[in-house]
Amino acid sequence: MKPTHYFAILIRLFAIGLVIYSARQSSFLIELLREGSVQGYELSFTFALVSTLLPFVVAVLLWFFPLTVSRFVIRPELDQSFKPIATQDLLTVLVLAIGVYVFYFTISDAVYWITLWQMSQDSYTEADLYLGNDSKAAMVTTVIEFFIAAGLLLRARTLSAMILRFTR
Repeated sequence: MKPTHYFAILIRLFAIGLVIYSARQSSFLIELLREGSVQGYELSFTFALVSTLLPFVVAVLLWFFPLTVSRFVIRPELDQSFKPIATQDLLTVLVLAIGVYVFYFTISDAVYWITLWQMSQDSYTEADLYLGNDSKAAMVTTVIEFFIAAGLLLRARTLSAMILRFTR
């Protein structure tokens, strides 16, 4: 198997995680349809629909086209057939796995904070939503998580080479 095949397996696992996340996120949509609001807060139907369906659509695309995504992320010179996997290639796949893991939580945190922010900006509700310093710090942390995940996914080979140099 090539590194693209290993990464395609991780992409499929990520797609399963996105479907689970989309199912959890659908509670907003169901409550909005039943009650007309989410825990007393007015929420745009379009926003609730997009935040539920977008992860599901991305998961379906990732499920059916994992090799296409994998070939886009992993460069052709890294995608060589091999008998035993080389140390740097294995480390690259592990760094990519960590990147996918961090990216999953970044997406779920971002959707949560965007939903909360959108609910706090709504002028139709009378309830006040308090976004304290801890909430703002968590939002900044989500942005930092995104940059870490992007760095791990886009520079996996470079990071694995650096890790190998540090260990020798």
